[in-house]
Amino acid sequence: MSDTETFLGLAFSKAPAAEANSAMARIREEQDGEFAEATSYEFMLPDGNIRPFLLERLLPRLVDYLETKGAKLPGCGRVFLSVFSGDTLYFIHARDAVRQLSEWSGLSIEELRRRYRS
Repeated sequence: MSDTETFLGLAFSKAPAAEANSAMARIREEQDGEFAEATSYEFMLPDGNIRPFLLERLLPRLVDYLETKGAKLPGCGRVFLSVFSGDTLYFIHARDAVRQLSEWSGLSIEELRRRYRS
């Protein structure tokens, strides 16, 4: 399985990218109140080898964002990722993405906090 398939396989839902706004609103409504006032952290996944992008660019920013917003690791509060890949929008729990990126980086959750928290 490729890194892209592994990462996007974390998605709990997906939608056509052209319907992003309505899809994000639907996610907030559907998740049994878990995302009732949730924050969507949005980004575009590049083509090709995604692991360097995710570990070098996304992970530091995501950890800092989550910790600053009070969505502490490892649970990551009410934050979900809205990941644009091609013409599809994938929704991933931030906690699941952080867990996967922690594994790929070889860093524990505590090490992620220390390294990437501003």
